[in-house]
Amino acid sequence: MIATAAATVLHVNDSPASLYLGSFSLRQAGYHVLEAVTGGEALQVAFDGRPDVVVLDVKLPDMSGYEVCRLLKADPRTRETAVIHTSATFITAEKKVIGLRAGADVYLTQPFDPEELIATVNSVLRLRHVERVALANAARLEEADRKKDEFLAMLGHELRNPLAAISAAVQLLGRKDSNGLSDADERRRSIIERQINHLRHLVDDLLDVSRITRGKYALRRSRLDLNTVLQHAFAAARSVMEERGLIMRESLPAEPCWVDGDRTRLEQVFTNLLDNAAKYSPEGSVVTVGAHRDEEQRVRVSVQDTGIGLPPEEQERIFELFAQLDTGLARSRGGLGIGLTLVRHLVEEHGGQVEVFSEGLGQGSTFTVTLPLLADATQPARPDVAPERIEPRKGEWRILLVDDNPDAREGLREMLQMWGHTVAVAADGPEAIAMATPGTYDVIILDIGLPGLSGYEVAEELRTRVAADAHLIALTGYGAPEDRARSEEAGFDLHLVKPVELVEIGRVLAQLGPVKRGAHRRRPVRAKSA
Repeated sequence: MIATAAATVLHVNDSPASLYLGSFSLRQAGYHVLEAVTGGEALQVAFDGRPDVVVLDVKLPDMSGYEVCRLLKADPRTRETAVIHTSATFITAEKKVIGLRAGADVYLTQPFDPEELIATVNSVLRLRHVERVALANAARLEEADRKKDEFLAMLGHELRNPLAAISAAVQLLGRKDSNGLSDADERRRSIIERQINHLRHLVDDLLDVSRITRGKYALRRSRLDLNTVLQHAFAAARSVMEERGLIMRESLPAEPCWVDGDRTRLEQVFTNLLDNAAKYSPEGSVVTVGAHRDEEQRVRVSVQDTGIGLPPEEQERIFELFAQLDTGLARSRGGLGIGLTLVRHLVEEHGGQVEVFSEGLGQGSTFTVTLPLLADATQPARPDVAPERIEPRKGEWRILLVDDNPDAREGLREMLQMWGHTVAVAADGPEAIAMATPGTYDVIILDIGLPGLSGYEVAEELRTRVAADAHLIALTGYGAPEDRARSEEAGFDLHLVKPVELVEIGRVLAQLGPVKRGAHRRRPVRAKSA
């Protein structure tokens, strides 16, 4: 029930009798009542008094009630004020439509009973109250969503920093030029490396699901052979399958399957499906992956396991965010319940669909992805060319490494020095700025999440004052598209997301061109996996 005593009603009517009777009834009902007899007076009283409701006669001596309503709705001070049009003459359906289009909430025909007026005012106030509550809730949800995105970005950064340090140390242990490890230690190192990759994929999925489900991402489409995408996904999944004692059987068409898609996102789709099959299949079982064309110019890729299966009621819910089977085996396998949500959204964004079929618990599951083939998919095309392997060149760069995480900083410094580079380190922005005098360094590798001055601020300062001639690389836990855009705006040539494989760091350094002393801001360097 709306508290009528707290509501203010502006009553506008040029008829003294109608004005008196209407105002008297409203005051008797407990409303605070303001009055006006012309359109101009009504506007001034409304702007000054901010009423909750305006009971507005259509026929006024200086302007129509339609125009008064339009002006009230156009002004931010009274835009949310409810308007009840009243008229004894303009009562046709056409006139009522004009009033409602002008912004009125209700149209009453005079003469009306005082109780009808009071009931209408109460009804309009109730609707306005519901609208305000809904708007307030929407604002709270929007703020909560914004804070969630900020939390996820910070979570990704905080998780990626220790992962980067651990990853660098483990990769250094596995280098061929290291002192070598015993077979037992090599097995332990491999376990750590696999679990690091698993954690990295969990972090990536967690951040991706927020952006993808809200449409805050863009596909980088190109003409590509789906067979190549699947082969890359098989290679990524093979070690996981072997670790869990599973047998993977693969079957691909002999001819290319050309699709219009984002290579990285499609690999993510099939990697997630294979990981899902491995997660829920018992040791020693078989995972079968096959692709074939159908008669409707589509390619269908199925991932079939012989694992725990799905009851009928779970076969649609399994694609919902955070959905997991409530079984002991499912829970023991872990995961966040977001991988299949990502799969569905990404496949649908590619114009395809994903389905699941299972005969029930213990009967295994088959996930099928259907994607449209390009119209010229049967025409021969130049096969994909394997990327040239680029090895880091020895002793080429003078590097300043800036990172507030001492373990990550020292691990990367040791790796760079092994390649023969000269490396200096800084723990924060002011120290980096003090060290980076003009011409001192060829490459500056800079973390973004630094204490005090952020990496963005440091980059802008370095670009404009002391290091306009150096290659500037962001190496950070922040990997959202907006983070990359902000990096480029701040002056970075490249944006790499932690943890980064050693071979990727080496490839990036090998691709950098000669440093031109005294040069102005260069066009950013692009790295394929950055």
